Amino acid sequence: MCKLLGAESRAKEMSELWNEYEENSTPEAKIVKDFDKVEMILQALEYENEQGRDLEEFFQSTAGKLQTEMGKAWALEIASRRRKEG
Repeated sequence: MCKLLGAESRAKEMSELWNEYEENSTPEAKIVKDFDKVEMILQALEYENEQGRDLEEFFQSTAGKLQTEMGKAWALEIASRRRKEG
């Protein structure tokens, strides 16, 4: 991995950032984790619309999983759009 990143300091920084993300230890890590969940919810909505499958169980399982106000707002917007489309 260090060879791919080109320098030991860059590898160390990437490792520290990864650990920060995994440990959910900063506001930035929390936002990135929420982005990941929101993207998954959007993919599920797209799949549900394109394939005509009911993914209510999935959407229910994501309720309350978001940590940031921004993530929660996005999830509410997606849920609102889903209700309008359904």
